[in-house]
Amino acid sequence: MALGGRTFRSRKQQLAYEKSFAGRYQRLMSKNPFLFFGLPFCGMMVLGSYWLAGFAQVKYDRDDQKVQEMNEEEILKMKHGKREFDIKEEYYRLQGLSEEEWEPKRVERFKGESDNVF
Repeated sequence: MALGGRTFRSRKQQLAYEKSFAGRYQRLMSKNPFLFFGLPFCGMMVLGSYWLAGFAQVKYDRDDQKVQEMNEEEILKMKHGKREFDIKEEYYRLQGLSEEEWEPKRVERFKGESDNVF
């Protein structure tokens, strides 16, 4: 049974509760709350952040392996292996039309027909 947020205990139950660990801790915490609640809480936060830093470091190390600095020799090797770029050739290669040799040609219009150019 709760009365205003406080649990009702008989005299016998109250004496047993005060002798238990929870009762002694509650009495000490009511006298000095920072020492028995605040300090352990802050200590857990600090220790937890140091403990979790190792897990975060793994992520940053993995990301650093993906991005590496290149020296001039590697850059020259990359430029040397490149082939010439032609937009038409790439278009046909991507369309699978490079085997057929043809050029797109505009359809001739009848005399007086508009080109529909906007």
